[in-house]
Amino acid sequence: MVTRTHTVPGTETWMDAFDANGIGVSYEGTWPWLFLSSSMPTQNLIDLWKTEFYDLLKKYRNHPSLLLWTVNNEMKFYDNDPNAERAKVKMKIISDVVKHMREIDPTRPVVFDSNYKRNTKRFGADFYKDIDDGDIDDPHAYLNWYDYSIFDYFKGEWQKKNKNDGRPLISQEMSTGYTDETGHATRFYNYVHQNPESLAGKFTYEYNDPVYFMKPQAFITKELAEALRRSDDKSAGIIHFALITWFTNVYLPNSIKPFPVYYDMQKALQPVLVSAELWGRHFYAGTKLPARFCVINDKEDGTVLPASKLQWQLIGDGGAVLSKGTLAIPQVEHYTRRWAEPQIDIPQNLPKQKIDAKLILKLLVNSKTISENSYDVLLAGKQGLNITKLEGKKIAVFDAGNHISQSLNYLGIRYTASATLAEVLKQKADVYVLSGLDSLTATADEIKQIRSLIAGGGKALLSASGSIAHALYPEYIRSLLKENGEITNMDIPESAIFDGIEPLETRYLNNNKRESPSVISGAFRINRNPSVEALASFIKIHGYLSGNVDERISRLDQIKGFPIIKIKDHGVVLFSEIRLDKAVTDPVAGKLLVNMLIDLIH
Repeated sequence: MVTRTHTVPGTETWMDAFDANGIGVSYEGTWPWLFLSSSMPTQNLIDLWKTEFYDLLKKYRNHPSLLLWTVNNEMKFYDNDPNAERAKVKMKIISDVVKHMREIDPTRPVVFDSNYKRNTKRFGADFYKDIDDGDIDDPHAYLNWYDYSIFDYFKGEWQKKNKNDGRPLISQEMSTGYTDETGHATRFYNYVHQNPESLAGKFTYEYNDPVYFMKPQAFITKELAEALRRSDDKSAGIIHFALITWFTNVYLPNSIKPFPVYYDMQKALQPVLVSAELWGRHFYAGTKLPARFCVINDKEDGTVLPASKLQWQLIGDGGAVLSKGTLAIPQVEHYTRRWAEPQIDIPQNLPKQKIDAKLILKLLVNSKTISENSYDVLLAGKQGLNITKLEGKKIAVFDAGNHISQSLNYLGIRYTASATLAEVLKQKADVYVLSGLDSLTATADEIKQIRSLIAGGGKALLSASGSIAHALYPEYIRSLLKENGEITNMDIPESAIFDGIEPLETRYLNNNKRESPSVISGAFRINRNPSVEALASFIKIHGYLSGNVDERISRLDQIKGFPIIKIKDHGVVLFSEIRLDKAVTDPVAGKLLVNMLIDLIH
């Protein structure tokens, strides 16, 4: 159990409480963001800060709960000061402080700055011969909040990017965003930066149920914590920021209550953890669930985890067991992990066409439960996709990049394929499916023919159409934001294309591979018009939107778009950058494809 006195000095009351309760402390300095970027305080202010900090060291150095000293919070000048020579001067100032700290207390390691990681690329290795930059590297990260994405850290990427030889790697600020006291997204981030909207769209605003933010925020927080424990064997510990936001009414002792993220992190931070590596989250009935299991031994007494038994179950509505199995796990040495490959068969016949199920894991040693964990998964059968509504309709298909034909075949949708764009445009059909046009150069005449087809009452789905959308409707579509986004959000949830799909289901599409569970390949930047319906939106995970309103709007336009739009031009065209190729492995992708065709035909 460890904590950090973030930006505010720990008082005698708190330090006594930490001692009494056995909570280790990183004691952080009092002037956060000192020397930030281009700033350089006057010497009298620097001296005042030094004196204050040294006095705190002397006051609290005898507390047994104090594990390490951290100079300040996120000064960042070592990375962000544009003047390298000025940055070196600041490095020398802090180095002198660290050297004096060691004289006051030679017993504890020092973090140069909470966020600091030695940067030999900028200053050169020789620079550090006379510089004391502390003992520990401590980079901060806001994964899936400012930085994209948690799935980019499933294979040990954190330590690969940040580990310096000979220096322990920790993070005292690993965050995935915050709720406010009601469970909604913190208002400032939603209105000024729109970070929460990138997770759940308009559903994160305060007129909606707070579950729409609490659930994805809990998900990414737990998944990140487990990913780091599964894969970062060279790092020396993570503090997840900020635990205080995992509760409501923290200032009222009789009213404190946990949010869902607390219960999820309670699982993720078990000393012995049984964890599932899952990428996509939606699976068809009658298929195998592509998961790997990991057992991690961080026992507090430092001992070996004996040979154990791992039980898994797929649980449906009402706790009904859909599938189960057992794996033998050999002993696991302390501070190591052991992987297992299960064979998880999803039943062909589910009690309902679509089930919000759970994968439940339990690790037992001599029949005693050592660790438990669970994961939400969506299971669905193909029979509920309503393809009967497409029977008797002519669907004419040109699939330039083989993006969609396999999906149509898998779903059992009858269609007529054409070898060329010119050929498909000559046919008479109820709906035209044109896929992968971005992968070839369509002639000006063919673009004119497609537009004439729609203007004449035709109905078309342009999937993975990319930049050709702008060529077809330049008055409505300005450009394409290319992005393998893992989340898209319903902007018009009452649209028929979302029939049978819940708001938090249009994310993390499965393709049975250990790679980003992307949902989209791009998103359109549009001009608002009554003829244009923006059905789904996407906002790239991002940092601060700064400046005045116009500057923020301009920045947002660079990172936001609409992966599904409908244009009415006598006929109707749906432009979709949804990964409909994943309909062969993901029932939500399959449902979206079928719904789009039904919506166009009917």
